Amino acid sequence: MQLFYDKNSYMLSVFNKQQKKSILLWSIISLFVMNYNYHIIINIWFSLLLLYIIIDSILCQTVETKYVTYDIEQYGINGGVFSNTIVFYRFISNSNYRVQVDIHFFQIRGVTPQCTHDYLDVYINVSDVDILTNENLLHRYCGRNKPKTLVSLYHIIVLGFFTEDTQTERGFNGTFKFISSLPFRRNLYREPCHYIFNSSINKMGEFFSLTYPGTYLPWQFCNYSFIGQSDERVHLRFNDLMIYKTPGTQHCAIDMIKLYDNDLEPDDLRRFLNSFPTWSPTNNNYQLPQPYQTNINHITDLCGTFKSPPDVYSKSSKLLLYFISTHYDELASYTGEDESLISDNIWRKGFHAQYEFSKELTKLDFIISKRGQYISGTECDQTIKSYGQGQGIIFSPNWPNYYKPQTLCSNYFLGLDDRYTLEIVEIEFEQFNINCALAYIVLYNCSRIYDHKQSLTTTTTYTSSYSNYYRQTLDFKPNLTFCGIFKPEGKFVSKSALLKIDYIPVDRNTKSSLKYGGRFQANYRFIRSYHYVSADEYDSNPSLCNLSYYQTRSIQGKFEPPRSSDNDYFSRTNCSFNFYPLIMNDDNIDNRVLIWYDYFNIADIDTTTCTQDNLTYSFKFKYHTQFQHHNKTYCGYRNFPAPYLSYKSISLLRLEFRTNDDNNGGLGFDGRYKFINKTTIKKSIINECSSPFENYIYINENDQQSGNILSPNYPNSYPEQIVCEWKLKTNPGYYFSIIINSLDLEGSLKKDPSIGCQTSVLRIIHGHQQIDNTTNYISNELCGNDLFDDDSPHLHLKYHLTFENWFIIQFITLSRSTKEQLKGFNLTWTLLKEHGLNETYPCLDNFDCGKMCISSTLICDGYINCEPFSKNDELNCENNIQISFIKKHSILFIIVFILCIIMFWFLLLFILLVLRTKRKRKRQTLSSANHTNSNHINNDNKITTNRREDIDIDQKQKKKKRSKKNNSQSYIDTYDWDKTNMLEENVTTV
Repeated sequence: MQLFYDKNSYMLSVFNKQQKKSILLWSIISLFVMNYNYHIIINIWFSLLLLYIIIDSILCQTVETKYVTYDIEQYGINGGVFSNTIVFYRFISNSNYRVQVDIHFFQIRGVTPQCTHDYLDVYINVSDVDILTNENLLHRYCGRNKPKTLVSLYHIIVLGFFTEDTQTERGFNGTFKFISSLPFRRNLYREPCHYIFNSSINKMGEFFSLTYPGTYLPWQFCNYSFIGQSDERVHLRFNDLMIYKTPGTQHCAIDMIKLYDNDLEPDDLRRFLNSFPTWSPTNNNYQLPQPYQTNINHITDLCGTFKSPPDVYSKSSKLLLYFISTHYDELASYTGEDESLISDNIWRKGFHAQYEFSKELTKLDFIISKRGQYISGTECDQTIKSYGQGQGIIFSPNWPNYYKPQTLCSNYFLGLDDRYTLEIVEIEFEQFNINCALAYIVLYNCSRIYDHKQSLTTTTTYTSSYSNYYRQTLDFKPNLTFCGIFKPEGKFVSKSALLKIDYIPVDRNTKSSLKYGGRFQANYRFIRSYHYVSADEYDSNPSLCNLSYYQTRSIQGKFEPPRSSDNDYFSRTNCSFNFYPLIMNDDNIDNRVLIWYDYFNIADIDTTTCTQDNLTYSFKFKYHTQFQHHNKTYCGYRNFPAPYLSYKSISLLRLEFRTNDDNNGGLGFDGRYKFINKTTIKKSIINECSSPFENYIYINENDQQSGNILSPNYPNSYPEQIVCEWKLKTNPGYYFSIIINSLDLEGSLKKDPSIGCQTSVLRIIHGHQQIDNTTNYISNELCGNDLFDDDSPHLHLKYHLTFENWFIIQFITLSRSTKEQLKGFNLTWTLLKEHGLNETYPCLDNFDCGKMCISSTLICDGYINCEPFSKNDELNCENNIQISFIKKHSILFIIVFILCIIMFWFLLLFILLVLRTKRKRKRQTLSSANHTNSNHINNDNKITTNRREDIDIDQKQKKKKRSKKNNSQSYIDTYDWDKTNMLEENVTTV
């Protein structure tokens, strides 16, 4: 059998496939016969029939309808089981019962919300089985989107199932039963869902949404009015609540329960309902209500689900509950495969609640109207706000009598918490008696302070009296629980502007035989405070932001301004941060403070003058009473102040943070401090760096007139985490000119807005003496690499002229944010002197730069020493280069000349000595030769004569040999002739 459910006619149709095949066969035969022109009329008839069957098979395939009815007369109130063997179901009971259907298994081909293949239509708003329209349709289901429990509005439920030819899914099955309609009709004033509950009829009972526990209908507006006697209050407890709530939202936008106190016809509800248009199924004209003004009697709106049953109390004897449901568009969008994934927020189950009219509920006369405010919908909760009143008294319910053990109340203390003020709450109990077997008191978000009158002794002479809140380590806990006959000792201070006190029964549902649970009385006050800001010491007046940090207590730490709950600093606030280095009797032992920032955001329109919100520095030297001010003011977003090192021998460094009363604000700053001395900073000092704890370097104007100071490793990248300080001083009457030759540090002073000098700074410090003999320090901070740009607003900072005979150079680096190769700095200092009284020669032997004088030795030295006054010292130097060179090296020339003369005389003496020695040796050689020859002449006469004869013979023979040769030899043995001649001379001499 092929089944089809036509949504227009809502008819179930069945076809016989065998009949279709027979008709099709006869039609084909008729076509064959028609080709031979037999029985033309009959063949035409069969052809038309064939065409009809084909079209009908393709389009609808419907020829008949079947219904299956499950009647209460047949199955009884316990019902039975059904499945999808039949595609149309009608569940009918009588007027005293309703139908409840539970689908246990559901697997139909299709995808929600389209359901284009197979689907199941559900009708629970049906009073006549023969009349089904789209307005009665609850929802269309397919896929795995199994319908939740279904309960009929009247006594009928209809299920219509459609499937195509090819069925590939298992279908569905479920159970049904018939439930009594009496609970839904009790206290019904007007159909379909206007209920009135009167305490004169019933003091307690239960009520439901219109089709609970089944899915409630769309576009329902149900009224539940509760009317009690004048001395009664209404208590509602929701045992089950599942009302659709748009996922991810906090308010009730689609379906809701609206609750009103002491008003059964509120004006805002009427306006809210009038904003709904008449729903038309032809154009699906849905829209949410327009915004309306809330009635003061409006308690709350409920939707979604709750882990624990919510309770609602009226303040008076009347209470209105209005249930509104709109449409199911969100429900149709579910496309999950697993029914367990369907959130309870998606299931429109409705609600089941209990009501009670009671004279035993807590009276609200213990709430002081001028200070406390009753929280609508609660039994006895109240809010106590500051409103600038400062202090007051709270009582337990039914004071001065005991409150009943089942009472559950909360007291909320709310101090001021905005951009102008932050207040904490202080609680101190005066009377206390709570039966621990029945109830207890819980304090949230606070810490207990015991000895609030005890003074604190410290090891430093700078201690002042200050609030007890800050003398102890405050251990803020989520809750503190108390009961018994002894009052909790001490005071309780909130961590923030909120403090909560709860009266909690041990077992609220148990009706104790003891009528009274306890009572208490407490004093409270709101105090403007900054205690949550970290510090070593606070001001004695907690309303003043005066924070102190001591080297004797902590070597390093963090500091920050007080902030509101929005994490912005307060307006109209003056906050002081005082840093106290350890003062030693020995002046050679020095302790100093290093300040830097991890974050900086102080709002101000003009980051140059910082006239609105700003941060300033001041300091005081030991043995001095007056403060001196640092000449820089800081503000702006990420316009970081440079790392700051305090001066030598200061006793106090103070940072002043001031804000105005505008609405512009920010997070303020996150600062760090560290107390350093010669021992702690030793590791950060390298060979090329002068320590901040070294003494002044004295410059003699006769020995040195100019010099250079370079950053460590210059021109290579400078190191991180170093603190360097060069201090130079000369004789009175002289000054220093400082010229920055090169600057390449992290940060920038040019960018708009400026990013400041967060990690690296070159600071040039000098000053001038005031009338009271104190020195006014002037500090110039430099960083970046754009100082020499022509459009730089800080181009003038390239040149510096001191007012006194000293200056200090500080170079501080932290951990850099970038790893770029930054060279550091190179500067030149030059000694200057003011013009003398002689107008013709104001500089005498020195060189005149225009307004100041420099040493004549600096003229034409290749460096302009007269800047910024002039460049005269390097003008017309081309013709005087040799002269200036000779003048500059005259002493060297004299020394070289003297050395040359000395060397000449030494060389001359050496030559004379050598000649004399040679003469002496020659005389000695001649005298010894003469003596030897005289001794041998007589003995050798004969030998000499014989030898001469032999020589003559040899000479004659040689002449004969030469004559015989045509080419005679030109070589003559001169040695033999010379020797002979020598012998002859010797003989002759003898």
